[in-house]
Amino acid sequence: MCEIKVGSVTNAQRGARALRRMGIGATLSRIENPSASDGCGFVLRVKCRDIDKATDLLYQNGIRVLGTVEK
Repeated sequence: MCEIKVGSVTNAQRGARALRRMGIGATLSRIENPSASDGCGFVLRVKCRDIDKATDLLYQNGIRVLGTVEK
């Protein structure tokens, strides 16, 4: 699984809905020990094969991506 860091819980919820509408399974999680650059510390987990498409869709929906991590 890969994680897409977003700045707030609201953006994480909006992002998860947008990704599910486009057929990408996404789950919302909280980062256990977020750093200051992680915003509120929420991530969307998606399959790594979908990461590029998912980040593009988030940008298209006005959701700022703070970074991605492969787990």
